[in-house]
Amino acid sequence: MTAPGAKRPDFRRREVLKALTLSLAASLPRSARAASLSAKGLKVLGSALSCLQPEPSGQLAIAVAYVAGDEASRKDAEALAALMGEGVHAGRAVFQPRLVDTASLGGGGYAAILAASGADGERLMAASRAARVLCVTADFAAVQAGRCVMAIRAEPRVEVLVNHAAAAAAGVELAPAFLMMIREI
Repeated sequence: MTAPGAKRPDFRRREVLKALTLSLAASLPRSARAASLSAKGLKVLGSALSCLQPEPSGQLAIAVAYVAGDEASRKDAEALAALMGEGVHAGRAVFQPRLVDTASLGGGGYAAILAASGADGERLMAASRAARVLCVTADFAAVQAGRCVMAIRAEPRVEVLVNHAAAAAAGVELAPAFLMMIREI
């Protein structure tokens, strides 16, 4: 039993944990705090990329696409790239982020495209089809409309949606075992 006016040990523990959490959040770069995909979502992305057929290997680029002139889209792309750090590990491959505005996607040089907020339009899908690479977004409506191949949501539970027609149009093939674990339209 504690003396009157003394704080209970569990209260102090909660206060210390709260202070530690706030200081950790404050120490993150501002760009890493508001990405459309969380760190958990990027782990799901790594798993999905490792299920591409044929299986990717080596150092590969992933275009983090944003809309030029759209500050929110650019900030989201920067946040996604910051969360990726040196890259997303996917089996024997490491996908290293490269910021690319959607108007410049036609140049190719990447093995996949990750759409920042607002960047999942027709240009993105055209680039995905031309380069024959997987297009990933956090926007489920974009996948349902066929503007991107895959959508990932990690909170409150992991959900992955693949548009079969968009995947076929982009020449993207995923391992059957992966397709059994996700929702395909």
